[in-house]
Amino acid sequence: MTDTEPLANAPNSGHSDPDTLEISAENRAAAVQLGQAMKRLHRHISSRVMTGMQDELQERDLSFTQMAALHQLRALSPLTVTQLSERARLSVPAASHLVERLVQRGLAGRQENPENRREKLVALTDDGRDVLTRMDAGFVDAYISVFATLSAESIHTADRAIRTLLDQLDLNDPAFCSVHSPHSSPENP
Repeated sequence: MTDTEPLANAPNSGHSDPDTLEISAENRAAAVQLGQAMKRLHRHISSRVMTGMQDELQERDLSFTQMAALHQLRALSPLTVTQLSERARLSVPAASHLVERLVQRGLAGRQENPENRREKLVALTDDGRDVLTRMDAGFVDAYISVFATLSAESIHTADRAIRTLLDQLDLNDPAFCSVHSPHSSPENP
């Protein structure tokens, strides 16, 4: 392995093209170590999160792909069907069918693109946002139930470190940052 290798979203790189970013061997090793720690954390959280997600999907009769599309729409709305197909890794016909099902359920809406009348723009409805808000609350509840067993000092230390990481990640991903506040509070994650 070389001392540097390309990595998307390398911290403080000053570059926006992921193909031109380089990261030192030291940063890579630190990222691997953090990745392994996050994997261990995920093991503590995932069963609680997945149970809540499964309940929400079954209650709303939604597929995982439909839920993923709702998340894409929340992050980047409005999107054309073609853009959604690319983001959701679906063919355009499959994305069109998915959008139709979301519209029928009242979770997404379509309107003509004023810049190209042959295209439709897709956006979340209030009901679609409500589904995602309930799911987000389930994620937060899962983390709270695990972290509440730790000391307050450990929680505060982890919170500061994670917020620092999130602030740096938000700087590297402006589209994501516009959806998620870098200064979220426990009441407004």
